[in-house]
Amino acid sequence: MVSLIKAMNGYYDEPRKDLASTLFQPKMLFGLVVVWFLVVSIGSGALILATNSSLMSDSEVEALLSENARLAQVANVAYAEADEAQHEYEASTIPVFPDRLVIPKLGTSLPVSNPQTRNIGALDEELKSAVVRYPDAATLGQQGGNTIIFGHSSHLPVVRNQLYKAFNDIETLSVGDAIEAHAGRDVYSYRVTRVYEASANDGSIPLSVSGHRITLLTCDTFGKKSDRFVVEADFIGKNI
Repeated sequence: MVSLIKAMNGYYDEPRKDLASTLFQPKMLFGLVVVWFLVVSIGSGALILATNSSLMSDSEVEALLSENARLAQVANVAYAEADEAQHEYEASTIPVFPDRLVIPKLGTSLPVSNPQTRNIGALDEELKSAVVRYPDAATLGQQGGNTIIFGHSSHLPVVRNQLYKAFNDIETLSVGDAIEAHAGRDVYSYRVTRVYEASANDGSIPLSVSGHRITLLTCDTFGKKSDRFVVEADFIGKNI
């Protein structure tokens, strides 16, 4: 009986020994390593390919941005959906667009353009002949809205087009200084509440505010994000 059991144990041990000796042979070990390396390489390559195909190039991302989103991005102004009403008007309210901006302390009187386009190139062209109200910004006197106006500034000794110096020295304005926005014979008066230098990477200029505000910003171009001076002024009344 004992001999039979030993014989049976030998029968079952032999295949295990053969399998172990086969697996741990140098050639077999080398083959397993090669197979493992191929599996890892192929898997990694497939993962990288899938990741790259899911990433979009800058031009592809640009193509997905709406013109409105692109403008908000480069001008550092809060994004607004093109098809949504940014500010609610009462049924009887007619938007009042500024046609001239006056800053008594600086002795400046500037034409104001109110373009409907959001095309960055077109807005750059507008800045050559006027200061520009941001397309999605509030109109004059609009409660809850911010009338955002861009203008060039340049301290070069010789500038042929004086509109490139439109907002020169706005950083010298002080709290309490007056700003006037004209619309025909109507004058909307504002008092400066804040003057600061802003990085283009700082928080965006809001389109909605409490009360009503006018905000002046210098800029090199709508298509270039750079540091700029910002002047905020609160509405105090009309024709005062």
